[in-house]
Amino acid sequence: MNQSLIPQSLKEISQSWLERVLHDGLQLPAFELQPIDANNSSTARLNFADDPPTERVPRTCIFKLCPPGHTFLGASEVHYYNRDYLGLADAPIPQCYHALWNNLATSQSIGQGYVLFLEDLGNDYNDHKLIKPDAEHAAALGRALGKLHAHHWGLHADPEGSHDLASDFARFITHVSKGLEPIFDELGDTLDASSRARLIKVFDADGGRMLQRAVAGNGLTLVHGDPNPTNVLTSTSRIKGRPPLYLIDRQPFEWSLRLWLGASDLVYAAVPFWREEDRRSLQKSLLLNYHQELLANGVLTYSLADLQEDWRICACIAAFTAIEWGSDPSSIKEMKWLWEAQLRRALILLEDCDAGADLF
Repeated sequence: MNQSLIPQSLKEISQSWLERVLHDGLQLPAFELQPIDANNSSTARLNFADDPPTERVPRTCIFKLCPPGHTFLGASEVHYYNRDYLGLADAPIPQCYHALWNNLATSQSIGQGYVLFLEDLGNDYNDHKLIKPDAEHAAALGRALGKLHAHHWGLHADPEGSHDLASDFARFITHVSKGLEPIFDELGDTLDASSRARLIKVFDADGGRMLQRAVAGNGLTLVHGDPNPTNVLTSTSRIKGRPPLYLIDRQPFEWSLRLWLGASDLVYAAVPFWREEDRRSLQKSLLLNYHQELLANGVLTYSLADLQEDWRICACIAAFTAIEWGSDPSSIKEMKWLWEAQLRRALILLEDCDAGADLF
């Protein structure tokens, strides 16, 4: 596809452009775009005045535009909605009606623009940015991640081919480590010596242990990578026959881990964003439901003991999540309200793991 077809902003979306990409120039009803707040895209609700004379899109859908020039791997999101989970019954992701993008491999797609026409969940599903997690949510989140992970499980789970895990991790750790000294400098004396030493150990020892576990092969999957509360949508009405929870926005950066230990998604989803008392009380439900979903979807060689060990091994992901903010000078002060809390929660998790605290 010619990238010139990808608009730079929602203002460029016209009747003729929609007719060109959706219906080969045949006339579509009048439309309205209602912008929606989004971090890494220009997103809007696309409403047609009448049912379109095409099967490609319904009368209302979500229009997501990522213009050329961004810093993440655009093909990953296109494949997330449009390829990787096709055929998975009750997949906890919105339906993709149509996609416009440059047909490149994921590793070559950094900065490539794309457009998605997605199922509109807005009237029934809310994200968890401001919602306190509870046992029901933890269970649904575990099941959703388990279903997706089981569908692409193992060392060769990536539809685009094998990975050099050592190189992938070296690229990841090189990027994240740029944030350590800026974080230390910003916190100054408010971060005690033992906490500093423990965070240095995350790079010196914990990361290597996680890499060793990944290379061993058991527990690997095609991870989401960013199941933060904004990307987790939960149904308010629990409509029968629809997933209670959806996971959206798989937009990894070039340095992100994409084929990795599934437990890393669990740690990332819970630890940086949940208060430690909630995480401690809900991790049992999260892990048990995740494992039960793996079993239900055919992953039979990964025990509950394996999962518990991987949770402890992947605890360093929580620290890496907080420290990565320091790699961007503009985020040090602007996002301190978030990464400082994430760092504290990561240190508490590491302390729990170091002490051998029971997960259940």
